[in-house]
Amino acid sequence: MTVNLKDPFRLWEELRQRKVVRSLMVYIAGAFALLQAVDMIFPRLGLPAWTVTLVIALLAAGLVVVIVLTWIFDITPEGIKRTDEEEEPEMETGSDIKYMIRQDRTASTPPEKPKSYGYELFGETATREKTKNRVYNYGSVVVILAVAVLFTFSSSNTVPFGKRDWVVITDFENFTSNPVFDRSLYTAFTLSANQSRYINILPRSRMLETLKRMEKNDNAPVDEETGREIAEREGIDIFIVPGITSAGKSFSISTRIMETKTGDLLRSEVVRAEDQDDILVKLDLIAKRLRRHLGESRYLIASQDKPLKKVTTSSLEALKLYSTGIDCNLRMDFDGAREYYENALKIDTGFVSAKASLGNLLIERFDREKGTKLLSEAARSVDRLTDRERLSILTLYSVNVMKNLEKGIEYAKMRIRLYPDDATARNNLGWYYLNSGKYREALKQYMETVRIFPDMYLPYGGICWLYLEKFGIVDSALIWSEKMIKDIPGNAWGYFYMGSSYLGLDSLSKAESAFQKGYEINQSIMLNTYRLAHTYRLEGNYEKAIEILKKAYERNNDETSALYDLGINYASMGNKEEAMKYNNRFYNIAAGEWVKIYPGMPETYLAIGAISARMGNMEKSQEMLQKAIGMDTSRHERFAELLSLQGKTAEAVEEINLALKKGYRDIVWLKVNPDYQALRDVPEFKSLLNRYFKN
Repeated sequence: MTVNLKDPFRLWEELRQRKVVRSLMVYIAGAFALLQAVDMIFPRLGLPAWTVTLVIALLAAGLVVVIVLTWIFDITPEGIKRTDEEEEPEMETGSDIKYMIRQDRTASTPPEKPKSYGYELFGETATREKTKNRVYNYGSVVVILAVAVLFTFSSSNTVPFGKRDWVVITDFENFTSNPVFDRSLYTAFTLSANQSRYINILPRSRMLETLKRMEKNDNAPVDEETGREIAEREGIDIFIVPGITSAGKSFSISTRIMETKTGDLLRSEVVRAEDQDDILVKLDLIAKRLRRHLGESRYLIASQDKPLKKVTTSSLEALKLYSTGIDCNLRMDFDGAREYYENALKIDTGFVSAKASLGNLLIERFDREKGTKLLSEAARSVDRLTDRERLSILTLYSVNVMKNLEKGIEYAKMRIRLYPDDATARNNLGWYYLNSGKYREALKQYMETVRIFPDMYLPYGGICWLYLEKFGIVDSALIWSEKMIKDIPGNAWGYFYMGSSYLGLDSLSKAESAFQKGYEINQSIMLNTYRLAHTYRLEGNYEKAIEILKKAYERNNDETSALYDLGINYASMGNKEEAMKYNNRFYNIAAGEWVKIYPGMPETYLAIGAISARMGNMEKSQEMLQKAIGMDTSRHERFAELLSLQGKTAEAVEEINLALKKGYRDIVWLKVNPDYQALRDVPEFKSLLNRYFKN
């Protein structure tokens, strides 16, 4: 029988009759299963990437062979036979069942009447054949769909890595003569890979902190050896070493997946960029392959993959300047960060991330008006960025420009839902909760941040500060300060919080030891310096208190609080002349400069009132107290200071009682504050402390 190829319906029926369709479905299902097995097994055997391509080519060639053979041959109960076109049955119009009754007839012999059981036999056979075909067809479709779903959504990995595990990515090994690749490619590569919600990449800030603990220059490139040591210290099993080489105008970009424990190569990838303009495209490609090797499914990769040329600048020079600015900002070189960000924007005025970084820096450090404008411009262009960057910028815009903490909290929570191990987002969310008065929620986020990064000092500070100043639970603050010192032994803040905890527990000698250790590590932490001076004063060691306070003021003449405390210590020694000298200096600054600069702040008049009382001018002190109350009636603990200095202890205790009723819980300052000295032996004051604090 000749098939009319111009009739698609007839061709389709012929393909079905010859079982070509069924064979194709079975073959495709098997091919999908084989490809999935190849995708999982070949990389583990260390076979090169081209072997997978070879298998795909062979399977494609096999598809043609299957079509030809199933067209020519048929599988029958008697074995494989060539299809006999002359024996092809005809199909009645509109019928899905083909069968033929063949009878030998002669002209002289009348046909016999067919018996009913013959028709029933053919009908049953045809029905069984139809059911069998449907089962084969539907079964093949189900198998194909199942394998396709497995192929798309499976998360098989070629290296030992689990979901949400961490990796370290080193700086690019730059084997070209072009320095523009030194930092720009690292930023672009991590930006692309960081779109993944399956893998976690150790942030640059964490790498710099680890370099400090390793006592290495944090300006030095993070090469393979350094990257491995960082991974070992952070307990990370895998680190990635990317690199770039050139051959004429083209470039080869590579990644090597290394095992931290042994330093062995687990997997490598190489792609070729035709020219420099093609590098970002190929970085995207190699980042996808990296994510696949680590076990991320094809579906997740496709759904979380915005091209680099869309989410960042197309200028590698601008990207390098921006990357250097980030490093400067992390090292607290804010002037340098500002310069690099501005230079990056001069090259690419539409560089959204650079706008946002510069805008936020200007708001916090330099020029709020200009920073607000830049951050607002960046916020209007966030849809082109990755989800992580988009939500980060919207959070900063809500908090720093719109002054809407609730909206900032909402965006921060959205970012955490997408990236639950983003320690920076969690720490920031804790800060926003704290500033909105949601202290329990803040504590939870800080604790989660510590769980993710046990040696990140900012969340530890938040936890200790909350326990000391917002909850008044000194023993918990002591436990967390000890943990902070254990995890970050070289950070002075741990000793500050430990010393403050011991002050709250009335252990002056232990407090002195902790503050002294913090002072030896970092003398620029003025809170620690003042607390050490207060401890010396409470111990009666006024000379030591005066010594460190004078050093503090010599280092920074803006530390006018040192002048106030020096007057207190000299007065405690009985040296009224020196006390009056420092009191006068403090008074002149407060009543002169501060009134001009901060005329609308009640703290200005509270300071004038306090020093006036210490200088014996109670009338002036009372006048300043009333002025401060007229500005803000809620500062009860501060009003108590002036009342105590004026000798009005009963009124001072009442103000402290009001403060405690409204949630004031800074037990350490209630015990240390020199302006409360007159209340120390007042029974009502002691009773309040016993009622509100169990330490």
